[in-house]
Amino acid sequence: MRKEVGRALAAAGPVLTEAEAKALLARYGVARPAEALVTSVDEAAAAAAHIGGPVALKVQSPDITHKTEAGAVALGLSRDGAVREAYQRVVISAARAHPGASVHGVLVQAMAPPGREMILGITRDATFGPMLMVGLGGIHVEVFRDIVFAPVPIGPEEALSLLGELKGAALLDGVRGMPPADRTALAELMATLSRFAADHADLIEEIDLNPVIVHPQGQGLTVVDALLVKRKP
Repeated sequence: MRKEVGRALAAAGPVLTEAEAKALLARYGVARPAEALVTSVDEAAAAAAHIGGPVALKVQSPDITHKTEAGAVALGLSRDGAVREAYQRVVISAARAHPGASVHGVLVQAMAPPGREMILGITRDATFGPMLMVGLGGIHVEVFRDIVFAPVPIGPEEALSLLGELKGAALLDGVRGMPPADRTALAELMATLSRFAADHADLIEEIDLNPVIVHPQGQGLTVVDALLVKRKP
């Protein structure tokens, strides 16, 4: 597995889209939400019907790393007509925002159930090499920068300890009537991501899993978006 993923990563372009990054992470056991990569309006409508329930549409391009700002994302789509209209809209918006961008398709993805929003990723330190980063997502990371780091790889127990270092760690517990978040699932994802980064340290510059929605205890989590940037030769 490690060698196969390494060969696929080496053969990939300098930036891997969400669909590409998730495909490699899935080889390490990282679960993907119900989703499908499509290249036409009819395929988008069929994928949404197969998934059932509200879906998101996201343009997949290595040249568009900030999809929302480019208008290349549509959320909460349920009706066939809404999916078809949104497909055309996000493709047109992406082309306008980034003329000449290489578009690999549109990802049709089931909307994630509610949960705690986290940010998880890999950054590169000049001294220590790849570092696992985890923090509270949404306003917490934007305003308070509540994030912590650890050299890779780490195990699930170390990951749980790392979560305890967050200033807002109590938000993962049951507060204001909310059930506790699935810390075990989050710790397992952290450990798996850290092993992936350690195994392919020479090829990886950064990985962003943002957001990761952590559902109530025992219900796992959803990796909503992903981006992988390779090291320059």
